[in-house]
Parts: sequence; C-alpha cells; structure tokens
Amino acid sequence: MRKRAATKFGTFRILLVCLLIGALYSLYKGQDADWDLKNYHLYNCWALLHDRLNIDLGAAGIQAYFNPLLDLPYYLLGTGVLKHLPRVLAALQGLWYGGLIFFLLQIAVRLSGLHGRSFGVIDLLAVLIGATGTMAMSQAGLSSNEMPLALLMLAGIHQLLPLCAAELPSRAWRHAVIAGCLCGMAVGLKPTAMIYPPALGLALLFALGARATAWRLSALFALGTCAGFLLTYGWWGWTLFELTGNPTFPMFNQWFHSPLMPANSGTDVRFLPRSTAQWLFYPFYWIRPSSGLVTESPVADARIALTLLAIVGLAAMAWLRRARPSTERRAVRLLTIFVTAGYVLWLGMFSILRYTVSIEVLSGLIMLLAVQELPGSQRADGSARRWPAWTMLCLFLLLAGSSTHPDWGHAPYADVAFDVHAPAVEPGSMVVLVGAPQAYVIPFIDRAQASQYLGLTNLTKRSQNHGITQATRERLLAYRGPTYALLRDDAGEYLAMLKQWLPGAKLTDCSTIRSNLEHDQSNVDVSSNLRLCRLQRS
Repeated sequence: MRKRAATKFGTFRILLVCLLIGALYSLYKGQDADWDLKNYHLYNCWALLHDRLNIDLGAAGIQAYFNPLLDLPYYLLGTGVLKHLPRVLAALQGLWYGGLIFFLLQIAVRLSGLHGRSFGVIDLLAVLIGATGTMAMSQAGLSSNEMPLALLMLAGIHQLLPLCAAELPSRAWRHAVIAGCLCGMAVGLKPTAMIYPPALGLALLFALGARATAWRLSALFALGTCAGFLLTYGWWGWTLFELTGNPTFPMFNQWFHSPLMPANSGTDVRFLPRSTAQWLFYPFYWIRPSSGLVTESPVADARIALTLLAIVGLAAMAWLRRARPSTERRAVRLLTIFVTAGYVLWLGMFSILRYTVSIEVLSGLIMLLAVQELPGSQRADGSARRWPAWTMLCLFLLLAGSSTHPDWGHAPYADVAFDVHAPAVEPGSMVVLVGAPQAYVIPFIDRAQASQYLGLTNLTKRSQNHGITQATRERLLAYRGPTYALLRDDAGEYLAMLKQWLPGAKLTDCSTIRSNLEHDQSNVDVSSNLRLCRLQRS
C-alpha cells in the first residue's frame, strides 16, 4: 500500500513539474495574438453567451460556425477574473502543453515497462525529441486549441497501452471505452482531430492481431468515440442543423446539402501536395526552411520524415524476425500504425502542419523503437549497450539545431489581457466586417449587443451566390439605419464587393481601433490600419 501511495505521489510531482514547464514557457512567449484569436476565438464565445447566431451573419467568416466550447475558459478568464492579470492568463493557457508533456512521459514509462525495462535517460531523450517539435512548441500557449486535442489523443493512447501486454487487464473493455471517449471528445471540440480516432482504432485492431477480442475492443473503442463526440459536439451540431440544415456547417456540405453553401467540403486545400513526388515524400520537403508549403509561417523540421523512415525500418526488421512472439510487438504496432494511418489521413485531408501535433510528439518514441531494434543494440545477456543512448542524444541535438519554429503571433503584455478600444456606434447600427481578422473587436464595442454584425469574408466568397451570399446582400441592401464598416488596408477584394453592392457608398469619419493585440513582440504595429468607418450610402 505504501509503495502504491509513493508511486502516486511521485506521479503527481511529475505532473506538477510538467505543468510548471508549460506555464513558464507560455509566459515566456508572451500574449497570444494569433490570427485565429483575432478572427473567431473571442467573438464566438461572445456570440454564444449573447445568443447571436440568429442575429449576426458570418461576422467571423467560416469560423463563426465553429464549436466555441473549448474557447470559453480562455474568454471568460480573460474578460473576467484575470482581465488585469494577462501573465497569469498566459501561464494558465500553457498548462495544456504541460499536460501534453506529462502524458507523453507516461506513455514512454508504460512503453518501457511493456518491453521489460525501467524508464531511463534514453526514454527521456525520446520524450524531449517529441515535446520540442516545431508544432508542439509553437502552438503552446495559443488559443488555437491544438494542445488540448493532442493531450486528449495521448491520454487515449495511454489508456490503450495496457491492452498490449501479454495478458489483457481484467477490465480491458473499460480501457477501450475510455480511450474512445477521450478521442471522440477531441473531435467534438475541434473536428480537425477527426483523422486520429480512425487511425487509433485501426492501430488497436491490428496491434491485437485482428482476432475476436481485437474486434470486440475496437468496436468498444468506436462506441466510446461516438459517445465522446456527442458529448462535446452533439449540442452544437443540433444548433447548426436547426439554423442551417447542416450539423457541421459550413463544412462537408457535399453530404448535408444546406442551401446556404455549395455542395463541397469547405476544407482548406491550400497546403495539399502539388505533385506526385510531394504526395510520396512530403515530409522531406520541409526538412529545410520553407514557407507556404504546409504552414503560413517559415518552418523547418525533420521529425516526421525521420519518423516515417523509422517506421519503414521497423517494418523491415519485423519481417526479418517473423518468428518473434507477437505479444512483444503489440505496443510497437499500436504506435506505428497509429502514426502511419494518422499521417496518411492528414496528408489526404488537410496537409496543414499544425494539425500533426498528435503524431509529431510521438516521433521520438518511434525513433527510439527503431534504434533499439537495430542489431547489436543489446548485449548477449540482454542488457542495453551505450551507443543507442548516444544515438538518441545526437538525434535530439540534430533536430533541435536544424528546426525552425514558426511564430503564429504574440504581443507584449499590457495592463489588460484584451486591451481593445473601439469607437462607439449608435444602438441599432449595422457593422459590416470587411475582410478578416477583426471580429474580436465586437465584444469590446460599447453596448455591442444593441447592434448587428455582418461579414463580407471568405464565407461570403465561398458561398458563390448561394444562400449566405444572397442573405448577406439582401440584409445589407434592406437596412436603412446607421451603417459602419470595420476593415483593414488589406481588405481589397471584400471592399470591392461592398462597393459593387452599394454603388457610390463612401467611407467617412474613420477612427483607428487601438488594441494591444495589434502589435508584435517588438511592439511594431501590425494592424494594417484597423479602423471603424461610417458607411454613407449614395
């Protein structure tokens, strides 16, 4: 009993250390001011709390219809008790990264135990390789929510690893259901995680040998995934279905056929591979610094490329050692199939690098498994040699020195977390958001609830004269009260659309929006002249 209590206390201390690392790193990076935060993470929470779905129309573009559940804590804390404590808010947001490191450590500990050895320096190096990946570190502390999704996925993998032991635990079904619920919750909170539950379910099935027990546990995992998804997304999906006829609006409209949008997926395809060579070898294209390939910002990282090479090596060595008992390789199969299937689904659906955090953080463990499978990694008595640890150290130093981490947007700390000052508008006004990202200003307009907000954004453009475009144009033309435009200098095509719909309209009495989120870390203004203007109709 004492040993068990001591183990739990030790685990708790490790958790506290990991959380402290995440908090301090996020605090060091500065105030989150990324594009998505300024476009929809703040606005969507305000819109939910003030029941704006039936009042505003696409104020934050496509993202105005994303599930706001995961954004609520950050918004409520930043506009509530931590309004004047922006550093504390940033530190709390970094806890997701700390939790991710903790579960990665726990997976490494459990993996070493399944291979009959104690956790050591070589395992710690594998954890460090994954935890210092460019996407994990660049997303830490941001409100973009990649961290909590990856944390839930790793927690799910941690639940499934006991099923890879020689003997199944007494309540194996519970591990499968809990893992499924965790992964399903991730998908419900942000559907970009949808590629990972199928990958993990497939990995579980083949890790256990595709026998009757494997099929049963995989089915329970799938049921748990559905339950977790309904828990976090069911309410929001029903809300969207009642409003638009599509529970995932505006995405995947080729299946639901809402009259408001064309019948296509609506997913971002800017970063999909452009050639056969890229489809086959895409990760090798961002080993060297690149921009506009799989991210908007410059990035360089060899982790996924090395991980795929390690998986090919593991597959080759597994084939050469076919006589080896399958139970010793269940955990290896679970991780490698999950990473491989997850990568393939990611490649075909998004190819947006920040969505790979769940597989990027496992890169070090996959490399470690491959190194330990190399001939001569163990002595005749079964003890480990030293060169695998030195190999992992060299890999860590090589990756740390060759990686380029993107910055998605940070600002210097101000006295207020969201120090936004917008000019007043008359109650009952219509405010047209011309382009993006600027919907975050809306909650900070005096008596914002008394006006309505209309977006001329990517959503209007993608609607292609379907319901959204028609409704936007009709509402704009029919309105006769005071009208304003919220825009930046780079809103060219959307400003042209506005002037096409309202010939002769002029922007007058423009007032600059003052906001701490419109500065970079060097305190340089990056607002592109964000302003609120009165819109005078001819």
